[in-house]
Amino acid sequence: MNKKYLTFISILFAAGTFFSGAHGAFAQTKTSQSVLYVPLIGITLVPDPLTLPVSGGEVKYHYAVKNFLPGVPLTDVGVIDDNCSPITFVTGDDNKNRELDYGETWRYICSAEISTTTESSATVTATANNITAQHSAYATVVLGSKDPAPLISIVNITKVAYLIFTYRSGNITYTYKVNNPGIVPLSNVTIIDNKCFRMSGELGDTNGNGLLDPNEVWIYTCTTNLTKTTTNIVTVTAFANGLKASDNVSLTVKVDIPEASSTPTFPDTGTNPNTKIIIWEILSGILAILIVFFFMFRKKQ
Repeated sequence: MNKKYLTFISILFAAGTFFSGAHGAFAQTKTSQSVLYVPLIGITLVPDPLTLPVSGGEVKYHYAVKNFLPGVPLTDVGVIDDNCSPITFVTGDDNKNRELDYGETWRYICSAEISTTTESSATVTATANNITAQHSAYATVVLGSKDPAPLISIVNITKVAYLIFTYRSGNITYTYKVNNPGIVPLSNVTIIDNKCFRMSGELGDTNGNGLLDPNEVWIYTCTTNLTKTTTNIVTVTAFANGLKASDNVSLTVKVDIPEASSTPTFPDTGTNPNTKIIIWEILSGILAILIVFFFMFRKKQ
């Protein structure tokens, strides 16, 4: 075989190996980067007692705080209540590292004297990956009645990257956990998401009675398509003893759609942009090698 052709084939083989290795290294670098996830936190608020005589009395508020994201510990945990202070940490930091780890439940307590039917709101905040997580819980102490007010809690347990890079748009499935921290079963449980409208039916009604019983956990999911950074608010309501319980939670999903580049590209055919980049790099490399090959053999002639 002509030496010129052998040299040409060798150059093309070396170029293919180079670009394949370069792209492999690039892909490995992209996938090896650590991903920042949006932290998820939840709080429940349970007064003791739930009812008092019409004259009022002392109420002890019990708070339970959980981290719903594995592998992402929460720091700077703080709890406030609009009707009770100071709030005292009781227990839950099992490994004493001052971080709210997944699987831990931090418990707090606060006492207050009330003289009228009182609805309280407790809010927990914490941080991870320089992102603040927040959740609120609500509870009512009823005076002059033996029927306690219902309690309900909802948390968003959707694991989502802090920044999602998409091409035009992408689907996301939200997952919500609803539980009853009170002592009376809840009826007419309704969950509404202001940015997602295809909510699934509940999973978790273990006895099939249609009531959210104490200690039951109902799971809902909802899938939607995001084209931009979106904050959704999901609200759950339920009823017992003629009273309404509600809770809500929000989550912000940041979506970054890459801007159009001034670099020459192929026509938009719906192909993944990473594939276009790979093809462009390979063709550019082959063209450069052919030019070098042309001048090298022209010089020899």
